[in-house]
Amino acid sequence: MNEQIKKDIIKCSRCGLCMDVCPVYKAKKTETSVLRGKFLQILGLIRGDLKYDRRISYNLDLCLSCGKCKKACPSEIDAIRIFSEIRGEKQNFLEKLFYSAPFFKLKMLAIKILYKIKYPTGRKNKNYFQKDERTAYFKGCATRAMGYGFNTREEKFSCCGLPFFIKGRLDLYEKYKNRNLKIIEKFDKVVFDCATCFDTVSKYEGVNKEKIIYFTDFYKSLNLKYPKKIKAVFHKPCHLSDEKYSEIKEIISNIENVEFVNMGEYNECCGFGGDFFIRHLKTAHFLSLKKAENIINSGADVVLTTCPTCLWSLKYGIKYKKTSIKAYDLADFINECRNTK
Repeated sequence: MNEQIKKDIIKCSRCGLCMDVCPVYKAKKTETSVLRGKFLQILGLIRGDLKYDRRISYNLDLCLSCGKCKKACPSEIDAIRIFSEIRGEKQNFLEKLFYSAPFFKLKMLAIKILYKIKYPTGRKNKNYFQKDERTAYFKGCATRAMGYGFNTREEKFSCCGLPFFIKGRLDLYEKYKNRNLKIIEKFDKVVFDCATCFDTVSKYEGVNKEKIIYFTDFYKSLNLKYPKKIKAVFHKPCHLSDEKYSEIKEIISNIENVEFVNMGEYNECCGFGGDFFIRHLKTAHFLSLKKAENIINSGADVVLTTCPTCLWSLKYGIKYKKTSIKAYDLADFINECRNTK
């Protein structure tokens, strides 16, 4: 275990502020599911009092990688990186194989099939912004698997790398990061529509942030109108910045016939978390239904978001609750508004 991890673990004051923001802790209410409890286990590993086993591995895996604990932490300890490095250090050959690129593609294929069975209609690949040879579109893995995306120039970007980073495959993360950086250099702008991919690539070391564009930048000055009067709420994905959320809120509020409604816990995690919903179904189910209850209590007709996996979780929750509320990808919703003008 490297020295930086040891310093960060010792730096943790066990203040418990992470308990107020951790979605997993809110669902499970156990000390081993919250950050300070996990850090105590890692401290036991450092001191030699504990051995890394399935139980500790399971507890460290109880993380949605939402990053809320780092924002709440007075010391700004990066738990996601700590867990990633420990996983990478402790993985055996079979685990490394399971978290390899070929197995990741198989998992995305499974997600694609499952999503099409449950929700057969997806975005219709329309032109949401003008094509430009100097502008490329970064199509994320989940976006591709779930049948969404813009009908514009696609470059052969690799996965943003976050799924591999989380699983401890830092070697694959670096490989994909470097490949993506080389492609980004070729263009004036690269457009993203997935909050997670946008956040991950924006944090690449050495990336030119002026080239990284979120798709909503094209809609700030458009006059939009929805066909009928409705109330709308927005679910803020964990990896969407507060700045982008404010911009999106303003865009929605300015759409004619749309009343933007404030939703309780709008920025709480929906529980999907990559493949977290597969590994920890009960916890993901709890968080999805809690989000659905907040949507219902808001009195909204539609809920919008900008993350394909969040959209899946929102659809699951409101369908389970047997409500008539519709869940939309924001780009789809905006396109309907553009078609009315």
